[in-house]
Amino acid sequence: MKTFLEVLEALKVYSPWEQAWVDPAWKAYLQTGDETHLATLPQGTANSWSPPRELLLALALPDTTDETGKRFLKGCIITQHPNAVGAWLQECASRDGVEFAKGCALIEQLGGSKVFIAKQLVERSPHQFGGGISRTSLNVADQFLMSLSEAQAIDLFRSYWHHQHRAGDLTSLFAAHAPRTWSAVLKEFAQDADLKHLDPRSWEIALAGDPAGYKTLAARAFELQDNWSRRFQIGAALAKVDSATYEPKLEAMAHERLSVIGPGTKAQDWGAAETAVKWLIVNRGSSALPHVERFITASPPHEQWRDNGAFARTKDPVVDLAVATLRRNAIPVLEATFATAQAAVQLNAMKQWATIREPSDTDAIVKHLRELLVAKDLTVVAQAVRLISDLRIDALEPDLWTQLSHKSKQVRDAASATVAKLGDSRLPKTAEMWKIKRAEPRLAAVAWLRALGTPGAIAALRSRLDHEEADDVRDAILLALEALEGATQATDPEELDRRIQKTSKKIDGSPVDWLDTKQLPAAKLTDGTTLSANKLLYLLYRQSRVKDMRADIEARALYAQIDRSTSGDLALAVLNAFFASKADADDRWTMAFAALIGDDRLVPVIVRQVKTWADAMRGKLAEYAVEAMALLGTDVALVAVDAMAIRYRSKNKNIGKAAGDAFVRAADARGVTVQELGDLVVPWLGFQPGQPRIVDTAKARVEARIGNDFKLAFRDVATNKKVAKLPAGVPAEVQAEFKELTAALKEAAKSQQLRMEALVVRQFRWSAARWRELYLEHPLLLPFAQQLVWGAYDASGALGATFRALEDRSLTDAADETYVLPPDAVVGLVHPLELTPELRQQWLAHLADYDVTPPIAQLDRAIVTATDEQRSTKHGTEVADTTLNAMTFKGRAERLGWSRGSVCDAGGIGHYLKTFPGAGVDVFVEIDGMYVGIDMNSDITLGKVFFVTHGSVKIGSYVYDEPSDTNDSRLVAFGDVAPVAFSESMGDLNRIAARAEPQ
Repeated sequence: MKTFLEVLEALKVYSPWEQAWVDPAWKAYLQTGDETHLATLPQGTANSWSPPRELLLALALPDTTDETGKRFLKGCIITQHPNAVGAWLQECASRDGVEFAKGCALIEQLGGSKVFIAKQLVERSPHQFGGGISRTSLNVADQFLMSLSEAQAIDLFRSYWHHQHRAGDLTSLFAAHAPRTWSAVLKEFAQDADLKHLDPRSWEIALAGDPAGYKTLAARAFELQDNWSRRFQIGAALAKVDSATYEPKLEAMAHERLSVIGPGTKAQDWGAAETAVKWLIVNRGSSALPHVERFITASPPHEQWRDNGAFARTKDPVVDLAVATLRRNAIPVLEATFATAQAAVQLNAMKQWATIREPSDTDAIVKHLRELLVAKDLTVVAQAVRLISDLRIDALEPDLWTQLSHKSKQVRDAASATVAKLGDSRLPKTAEMWKIKRAEPRLAAVAWLRALGTPGAIAALRSRLDHEEADDVRDAILLALEALEGATQATDPEELDRRIQKTSKKIDGSPVDWLDTKQLPAAKLTDGTTLSANKLLYLLYRQSRVKDMRADIEARALYAQIDRSTSGDLALAVLNAFFASKADADDRWTMAFAALIGDDRLVPVIVRQVKTWADAMRGKLAEYAVEAMALLGTDVALVAVDAMAIRYRSKNKNIGKAAGDAFVRAADARGVTVQELGDLVVPWLGFQPGQPRIVDTAKARVEARIGNDFKLAFRDVATNKKVAKLPAGVPAEVQAEFKELTAALKEAAKSQQLRMEALVVRQFRWSAARWRELYLEHPLLLPFAQQLVWGAYDASGALGATFRALEDRSLTDAADETYVLPPDAVVGLVHPLELTPELRQQWLAHLADYDVTPPIAQLDRAIVTATDEQRSTKHGTEVADTTLNAMTFKGRAERLGWSRGSVCDAGGIGHYLKTFPGAGVDVFVEIDGMYVGIDMNSDITLGKVFFVTHGSVKIGSYVYDEPSDTNDSRLVAFGDVAPVAFSESMGDLNRIAARAEPQ
């Protein structure tokens, strides 16, 4: 590992604000400790940028920071680079609160006062340490700020009182969690010039806690405030204390603000109008309707805002609130949306109307839904079509059939799903659909029948198959029949020949100009005949029409006839030709073709190409390449896919995710679980079951094993002594083989460690015989058997005993007694929740006595159990209102195995989830502010946590399936969640939010 100075020496900077870190004076100071060098450097400012990431990674944690590291931190203190110190403290906090506390102590030792440290935290923004301001639980940065004395807090506030954002965060934090200190601060800044700058949130908290004590000051702040929004917010807080005085004032302010909205209104004033109209709805009820309608029908500030999603979102909450508050009295508001030109607002209004509708509303609803069906926004049209299904209004059925011929596939798909809900009674309509000349409506008819999925629908599809001329429609029919009937129907040989002859008539050579089919190696069929030129062109043509990594549905019959022992050269030639071309994404089908007829020689070629594409920012092509390896489906290929899921889990995550998803599909194809497939493809790395590898040289005979540190361990067979490496005289090819083996072992060990972590969480089980076969015989898995604690469970899942393996492969318990594994037991990794405190401590002592360091967190995993108050909870608020940097959240969550939920309007992501198939549940956490294109300057806020029955919530684009009603039958009460799944879920969320683990 490079030293700090070596990292600094190699540092490359790309921006003017980074120049200070490579200034010769800075380097001289770090090398000598002479602080006079710092005098020539420019002083830092509150906006100084953090040092490059490389420096922070090279800077050790507090206990191991060397003299150079301490000089670096002290230099940052002297030159006033607050973000540098704050960034380092953030690195400490990312480990745990103890490291953060040690970091703060070190900064104080180096001359930084508590107030100085506090400023670094404020400049860094406390939410970047996990969590946000004004929460029920504080993160480590918040806790440090709370430890300031009154004098120190006043000193801190003096720097930020006129900084609206920083002051608002600080005042809210102190008012909520250190009211005595905040009272002292407020007393210090009670002058008019200061009161007007105090954040309204602080008055809300103060007045809620001590109305009498703060009313006079809050009233003065209300009068002094010249910002409408801030004044209104303070007034609303005062109205809760003195409604008679302040509600009339608020009503007058609301009327004034709403009287001026329209073209030319500034964006911030439009937000103020939204605040005003919401207040009127809640506090004035139906009498507010004219003002609400005025707000809804007002023209946007600028013409380009007319279809702006952000502008529409200011109206949706008002509509929602009106319906929730006024119920059917809000119908004029819903009608008012159709006086606008905003289809998204109208769609939301119709969704709200559906919650309060009565039979007398049918004509109006039909009229407005028909308006939405001709909207310019096709996403709105598709959602309106789906809404028709929910409303089940017979008058709109003719409109649904019209939508099956819509130009947009998105709309056609929605119509297909909606028509399918009408049942078999509409099957006679297929005759009309098949007669339409355009292929798109017939494709929609196939989608409808596939969604319907009844025997009658299958019969309708099969009756059309022999008469359909369009390849795309025929393919869709075949795929639908495969999905509905569970397997591909065998193709009659004569029918296959007819299809090949028919297709050959419209083929004019190779589908791509860079592939000369006449120069390709020959392959044979299983009957011994050669794959003819016609059949090869047919395969290439048919496969070129498929954009996914799968076999063309019609060509599968011919693929099945190819003798895979003879087609490897052909596959390799096609693959290499594609990689040598410009590798146009449209030609990716050639990778699928190669995988479908190839052998393991493709694997290293694809692995190298994936790295090339990943480095060249061609990640999408790399994803397809990974999927092609999974399609190849051999153990060697799947080992590579599994390894890529690990290798690209942090950088190029899209490739890692594609590899993980492909591995799941491969498991489904084999009819095994992901965990079982993981067992099947653990690489042997040239070893044999239960045996070391022997290397013979002229001077010695050396035995190679995989040690408990997952590195190669060598032993001289004759002397029985350990040797550090292979002896001299080993042939060059053997040396090269072991060099590759060392690299492969490192990758494989990392992959298996992550698998073991998942197996602890998912509570996977093996039969006793299978466990012995795997973990006592496989050289890569034996170290896990020796270093982890295992449980023997009975048929009901109850834990009977715990054990681990010794070097001689015998088993022992925590008391060093020999353990015999019952042949009818099932075996799994023990979770600490399953152990009594006494047995857990006994195992910890046992492992320490044997100097065993577990390769993953097992017995020391944090335990979280549902409290009595939580047991009936279905929507928990344990991390609600926690604000984090969006990229921080994403990184933490995805490293812990969480994935994003459905992607909806404007790329918004409303939930992240983690699945526990073994426990039968999935856990979701709400997120506000997360989008697909999120950047490092964005924040998100966590919301409610809930568990659902595993697989019961659909995930996809524009899928809104997460339960919001506590009566939803899919929700699982916290007390009914399996303890391990609950503990792991809540423990993850605590780590994501950087909160202390519950004891």
